[in-house]
Amino acid sequence: MNARHSSEQASLFAIATPDRTAIEIEMLRHAAIRARDQAIAEGVVNFFASLGRGLSFIGRTLLSWPARQSTYESLRNLTDRELADIGLTRGEIAHVFDPDFRTLAPKAVSPAKPAMASVTVTTVHTPANANNPVRGTAAAA
Repeated sequence: MNARHSSEQASLFAIATPDRTAIEIEMLRHAAIRARDQAIAEGVVNFFASLGRGLSFIGRTLLSWPARQSTYESLRNLTDRELADIGLTRGEIAHVFDPDFRTLAPKAVSPAKPAMASVTVTTVHTPANANNPVRGTAAAA
């Protein structure tokens, strides 16, 4: 023991020197702090990415608004016959810009193939002697 330190002070130094479990606990604490900070950073990055996507969507919507409005007004000015020619009804005009509106292109009309005539086979039951010309017919006599 150092002569400049009393025995009481020396006992304090013994407590201050970390043992192996205290070092492991401290390492775990620092690892937990790093994991927490990384999770917070990922959350912040995801938040700003979502915010950027939202602002981008709003911008695209605002830029496409005049063209959409013009198309909508043009469709409203068509007659019912003209709408039928392009495959729309007046009730569908409001839904033309919905993402799932007619996702599949209409199929081209192909010439109809002649249908195969369905053949039905019927069984006729006749008496056993109906085909015998000798028995009871006028032609046999």
